[in-house]
Amino acid sequence: MSTLPWWGYFYIAILGLLSLAGIIEELKQPGGQLHALGTFITLVFIVIFVFGFFDNQISEMIGLYSIPMLVFILLYDFVLSGRNLILGSKNFLKPLDDVKSRMDLLTATVIVAPGYIAGLIVLYRAIV
Repeated sequence: MSTLPWWGYFYIAILGLLSLAGIIEELKQPGGQLHALGTFITLVFIVIFVFGFFDNQISEMIGLYSIPMLVFILLYDFVLSGRNLILGSKNFLKPLDDVKSRMDLLTATVIVAPGYIAGLIVLYRAIV
């Protein structure tokens, strides 16, 4: 039985619903499959980190694998989320300049911040 408190499940549920909505929205865009995949992987890693934060056995299983996991979610969220990922586009990997994309990035960062913190704590446990 997991030691995750009710509010941990609540956070994961909210994050999951928002991620699902984002994935659906991304899949509607041309070339959005790459964004959708990144969002899904980020969601999975954050869920693992949250469970690992509350359960030392999970934290120990993750161990130093938390380094590439954290690098991926930070790279995706801070670098690729603000970029054009439409394959074949002349603006591929160029920053999106519209205000909506910057606000989406800021909102997403605030929502996933507890997941980042949980990941950093899991990494700290692995190193110490």
